Amino acid sequence: MATQVSYDRITFSLPHSMNVTLDSLKQELQSSKSDIIKQAIEYFVKQKEEEKLARAVELMAKEYESNDELTCLTDLDPEDFQ
Repeated sequence: MATQVSYDRITFSLPHSMNVTLDSLKQELQSSKSDIIKQAIEYFVKQKEEEKLARAVELMAKEYESNDELTCLTDLDPEDFQ
């Protein structure tokens, strides 16, 4: 059984030049403005999630480098261990 997705209708304003570009994309992709905007938002959200993850990795790397409790057992690693 397929799950039905519910939708919310929203209204927002775009600069005229951006709307003209969106109209061109609509014709080029043979898609609706709604679908193009949904894809753009999905892409934006994914990029922001990746940036957030990258920041977390950077913070944890700094913590790993500076916290002796996290690195105390690395002395036991062989030289070629990566």
